[in-house]
Amino acid sequence: MESNSEADAKARVLLTVSQIPKGRVSSFGRIAEAAGFPRKARWVGRILSQLPSDTEIPWHRVLGHSGHITCPRKDLAQSRLESEGVEVQKCKVSMKRHAWPD
Repeated sequence: MESNSEADAKARVLLTVSQIPKGRVSSFGRIAEAAGFPRKARWVGRILSQLPSDTEIPWHRVLGHSGHITCPRKDLAQSRLESEGVEVQKCKVSMKRHAWPD
């Protein structure tokens, strides 16, 4: 069972991810920092990897720091990103072009 502080921390991460607009992406590290947890990029990745498949949270907009799609569901993430107008080449997105926040 999660403690209230753990649940609150995860909620902050998910709220931050939910704010990424369509057509934009961010990195695990930037999400961790924006949510108030600097240096916790892997923890953010773990949270997103545990989301149910039918989630409304745009997990596919969170990438590795270099713009690589790093999640196990790469094909689905790429498809969703492309449907939002994000150009993906070889499982990589230009962070210069699509990064959020600017």
